[in-house]
Amino acid sequence: MKKVDELKQMKANLKEEVRSLNTENKIDEASTKLEELRSLDKQIEIQMELDKEEQREVEIKMEKRENNNQKLETRTVFTKAVQGKSLTQEERALVQASVNSDGGYLVPEEIKNEINELKRQYKSAKEIIGTVPVTTEAGSFVQEDLAGITELVNFDEDNSGLDEQKPKFRNIEYKVANYGSVTPISRSFLQDETANFMNFLNGHFAKKAIRTENAKIFAALKTGKTAKAVTDLKSLKKIVNVDIDPAIKALAVMAMNQDAFNALDEMEDNNGRPLLQKDPANPTQYLVLGLPVHVYSNAELPSVDGQAPMFIGATSEGAKFFDRGVYEVAVSTEAGFTKNQNVARVVERFDVKQADTSAYVLAEIDVLPEV
Repeated sequence: MKKVDELKQMKANLKEEVRSLNTENKIDEASTKLEELRSLDKQIEIQMELDKEEQREVEIKMEKRENNNQKLETRTVFTKAVQGKSLTQEERALVQASVNSDGGYLVPEEIKNEINELKRQYKSAKEIIGTVPVTTEAGSFVQEDLAGITELVNFDEDNSGLDEQKPKFRNIEYKVANYGSVTPISRSFLQDETANFMNFLNGHFAKKAIRTENAKIFAALKTGKTAKAVTDLKSLKKIVNVDIDPAIKALAVMAMNQDAFNALDEMEDNNGRPLLQKDPANPTQYLVLGLPVHVYSNAELPSVDGQAPMFIGATSEGAKFFDRGVYEVAVSTEAGFTKNQNVARVVERFDVKQADTSAYVLAEIDVLPEV
């Protein structure tokens, strides 16, 4: 018998006892028992709430177990499909074939999340630009440049100059491309029942994906820009104070390579204090003139002829990453035939386009060693 049922039975017995005492005119005893009855009511109410809470906990655990089982089943079925093993009709319903002519399978959500987690281990330039999720291979994105934003129109006055108040929008056309890694793997590794080969593919792809995405982002940010020279603290302050619109200062960052970071690290202000300061709110983040600093590898963002590049301003408005949001995996059994290998391909789709060029400045700082 449940605890709450025992309490209800006690209540019923106690109620009869109160009724009997009252009939016998034992008022004081009846009053005492009545207080016990009221206390028992409260105890029953508490026990019922406890039972509900326990039931909710059980349901949550069951739901989590079902979700984990579903994830495991989806992963197992997806792995079987990539391995080229036959699937039942129920299993085929869990995987989605690519619509591309060269075949493959769309990566399910849980494996997609694993890839994204692996990518977060590396420094991504996506964090300094805007990301636009897209559902089509090509299209356009409308953006109003910050430099062209006008005031509100007073409709109660003569609006003869209304045409001048029309917002000036930029139409950014995108067309996502397929970017992928091609990895030779042994046939025995491919058939590994524990699906370790998928973990290997995901990790291998994540490193190459970040390197590719960063290269496209830096190229877009440089397009058509003439670099401004940073020769000293004064010239750097002028870029931050004059060339960057105060209206977007809250969005501004400094993105640079290791050479530029090192050059700034050697600079001091007029009071002899280091120019690079740690953010009090985030000790892992550096600030320069109040702007967050993002540092990328020299291998990804190289210095050229002793000049290290820097992007200063609202780069999130300066370029857009159009993300198709899907990964595909395919395995070819023919490509590595002569070496008893299979070749695995993991593909993502994206495009990067320059957007508001007035939102940021391309700068260069001299990093040539003194002679």
